[in-house]
Amino acid sequence: MPDPGPLLGRGRAADVYDIGGGRVLRRYRTDHDSTPEAEVMAHLATHGFPVPAVHDVDGRDIVMDRVDGSSQLDDLQRRPWHVSRHGRTLADLHRRLDQVPPPAGQQGRIVHLDLHPGNVLLTSGGPVLIDWSNARAGDAAEDVATTWMLLATARPDGGRLLQVLAALLRRRLLASFLAGVDVEAARTALPAVCERKAHDPNMRAEEVAAIRALRASAGR
Repeated sequence: MPDPGPLLGRGRAADVYDIGGGRVLRRYRTDHDSTPEAEVMAHLATHGFPVPAVHDVDGRDIVMDRVDGSSQLDDLQRRPWHVSRHGRTLADLHRRLDQVPPPAGQQGRIVHLDLHPGNVLLTSGGPVLIDWSNARAGDAAEDVATTWMLLATARPDGGRLLQVLAALLRRRLLASFLAGVDVEAARTALPAVCERKAHDPNMRAEEVAAIRALRASAGR
């Protein structure tokens, strides 16, 4: 199948193409029903939550508005002094998501389960949260605990100096994030979140070790 346009990005499971007219196509690389993801995004948009507008969905394809802006992760690499601001933004997005009423017939809140700096795009109109492939009905504390785990255990590629600098930034980012959420509720959910992630085959050995250490510290 030919590419529908210039490739903009390649994620873990899907590719994003510029199809013109201010729109992009997100295409999964394997058979996948994108309808639930598109429905969640459409529901959130009707309640004012910042997501890309969805225009069409067909099997593994979703057509959405193109969001112009860099990710928090890219911004942190260029302007690390924004680290505390980005932590507060992550906390604010969790609070805003928890305020969205669930779709009719759904029990629990909408949870993203992958809310981290790589999935927050910074635009002139404010932050926009992308990649809703893991979204489902769930517990807000679990969603916060997932972000906690991701921020605490991420291990970027690179040499010793980069690892030291990343660790310093990660601690400041995590501290500013935790200052804006219900830490005790998230701490209760953290061991189960860590245990599931530790069995993810996509995780590197050093990341699994960090996750297990976090799980052990949460239980104390």
